[in-house]
Amino acid sequence: MYDLLIKNAMIVNGRNEVPYQADIAVNGDTIVKIGHISEAARRTIDAGNRLVTPGFIDIHCHSDAVIFQPGKNAKRLQQGFTTEVIGNCGVSVAPVSGQYKADWETYSKPLLSNMEVPYNWHSYEEYLQEMEKEELCLNLAGLVGHGAVRAAVVGFADKKLTGKELEQAKQLLDESLEAGAFGMSTGLIYPPGVYADEDEICMLAEIVKRHNGIYTTHIRSESYGLVEAVKEALRIAEKTGVSLELSHHKAAGRPNHGKTKITLELMREAQEKGLDVTCDVYPYDAASTNFNSILPPWALEGGIEKLMQRLQDQETRAKLIEAMKDENPDWESFYQLTGWDKLYISECSVEKYMDKTVAQIAEEEHADPFEKALDILLESRNNAMMIVFFMSPEDVARVIASPCSMICTDGFPSVKKSHPRYYGSCVRTLEKYVKQEYLLSLPQAIYKMCGMPAGKLGLRDRGAIGEGMKADLLVIDFPRLHDNATYENDKAVCDGIDYVIVNGQLAVDQGNLTSVYAGRVLRKTGE
Repeated sequence: MYDLLIKNAMIVNGRNEVPYQADIAVNGDTIVKIGHISEAARRTIDAGNRLVTPGFIDIHCHSDAVIFQPGKNAKRLQQGFTTEVIGNCGVSVAPVSGQYKADWETYSKPLLSNMEVPYNWHSYEEYLQEMEKEELCLNLAGLVGHGAVRAAVVGFADKKLTGKELEQAKQLLDESLEAGAFGMSTGLIYPPGVYADEDEICMLAEIVKRHNGIYTTHIRSESYGLVEAVKEALRIAEKTGVSLELSHHKAAGRPNHGKTKITLELMREAQEKGLDVTCDVYPYDAASTNFNSILPPWALEGGIEKLMQRLQDQETRAKLIEAMKDENPDWESFYQLTGWDKLYISECSVEKYMDKTVAQIAEEEHADPFEKALDILLESRNNAMMIVFFMSPEDVARVIASPCSMICTDGFPSVKKSHPRYYGSCVRTLEKYVKQEYLLSLPQAIYKMCGMPAGKLGLRDRGAIGEGMKADLLVIDFPRLHDNATYENDKAVCDGIDYVIVNGQLAVDQGNLTSVYAGRVLRKTGE
């Protein structure tokens, strides 16, 4: 007798192959048989020719802190996610050092949705051990953040790492990868990653390559310097041979729309040279990030306390405003890319600023928007997140259609309001770009959400349906599939995902969450 039997399934196997009808038998956490199955099972689901796919793998999200919260992020299961990759954009919660731990905790808290993290660890191994004590909804694969590594060594100092400091950074990275991190991420527009040069990244990427990990990067520019930033990432891949993932690929700001034609061609050419180069993308024309990203990098040198001091000093405020008004900045200026009417405060510790654009806030208070933006940061003590509307739908569709891309969320699990991408990315892709616009075929889309990210990570037993594979499975009523998550209601659950199986256990039954927490901490084996 099998533990679970799915009858009459229309299988989309995650390998970009033609769908076919069969039954699927599961014992324990593993698919043991596919075909016409007449034996009995402890639980049988009649798919009735509904789609059965692998569970979605979110190659890029920011669920690092929700793991430690009551209830976790169970709604993600109802959106079809069974595995997620955390530690992105240079931000991971390990490793941390005693000297700079408080600085890193204060800086990263908004990026961790203001959720409490115990930080009862220093090394990445200790962190993984703590995660393994938690009941998890989803499988978790972690990256080690370059920002966390750098902050553990020199804090938020704007400097080139010395020989001893560089060796310490290398050791922390090596130990983290040895513990089971799947690679290293960088956030090269954010402190402290922005202070690192290409040589530093190359030396660390060589260690990632030795561990057969991946290098994922929020590149130095997604706007005016987009093409050069992609070229830098490709140079690092070529010099080191590391597997490269360009995070949430986009062209930000109206003057830069269309540049994805160039960058995708650069990726294609790199692949032809034999480089392992891919990117990820979410199906929305708005981004979301820390509100302090409106500032030039020097504003955060030394950490958040130094920033607070600068925001209270009138002379420094004037310099910050001058930098924001500079029409030819040498940094990623969000104001220049959008204007204050497209910068929407989605989350803030000062609630009166939430759910409004900076322009609206300034108008209501009869204030200068530049001054008001600095006030928001000061009054909230850097505790604010924003949604930024600055991409073109044509660029988004172009990246989604590319053979180089896979689907991600880049989402934050906010307890208040966040970007709908955290819940809706995969379902929105299937509804908009498969059902409505025919940009992708169904097998192509499922491959971009399942088999392709699994292959990138080196997860040999997930991301596809086959005998011997782990039983992370979805039963989808495709005609009924509809994305309900919006900017107004970012946590709304989709229609049409009827069953979700994680490691062989039923986590969503007829659209409803069960009490099952079957997720696991996944560790990179180095093979």
